Amino acid sequence: MSSMLADIVGRKVYPGDILCTIEEFIPGEGVYVDNGYIRAAQFGVVEVDFVSRKISVRPLGKKPRLPKKGGVVYGVITGVPREELALVKIFADERMIPFNGFFTGVLHVSQVSDNPSQRSIYEFVKPGDFIRATVTSPSSPYVLSIKRPQDGVILAYCSVCGAPLYKVPGSPYLVCKRCGNKEKRRIAIHYVLEEKRKR
Repeated sequence: MSSMLADIVGRKVYPGDILCTIEEFIPGEGVYVDNGYIRAAQFGVVEVDFVSRKISVRPLGKKPRLPKKGGVVYGVITGVPREELALVKIFADERMIPFNGFFTGVLHVSQVSDNPSQRSIYEFVKPGDFIRATVTSPSSPYVLSIKRPQDGVILAYCSVCGAPLYKVPGSPYLVCKRCGNKEKRRIAIHYVLEEKRKR
């Protein structure tokens, strides 16, 4: 990892970002140690003193906007490392104003449904889905919940052909207009695309 330190000097980092290991450098100001790694404790620029072997993060004048506990955020599902857990890239706040960078969120199946028989996150979200979620933790990685009716998937794509999925009024399924595939999601009240009712 030390060969990468030349690249990290002067880079903007966010709280929780890994800078190096404790074997490589001594923690200075604006950092903390977590499981053998030195992480940024604040938004700022990385500074390294190669003589004293100390790494620090100098805060920038302008405070970044961060997700807040109890706040609403928008993100995209980037992966499902375990059957009960999805990773989320948080990109905007409740007003859809982008953050100054991306933040990591985690969505556990228990934060989607109270039904203990539903243990797979795939029953509610899939990679590539855009979601509206409520933040339930104060720091990164942010724990998210989509239990509220206004939270959930706001846009999804067909896992067969990749076309956008449409919400069907009165149905728990999303439908692909291109190939006819039906998929289940934890659909938010304000899903972006809706199939018009036939008269």
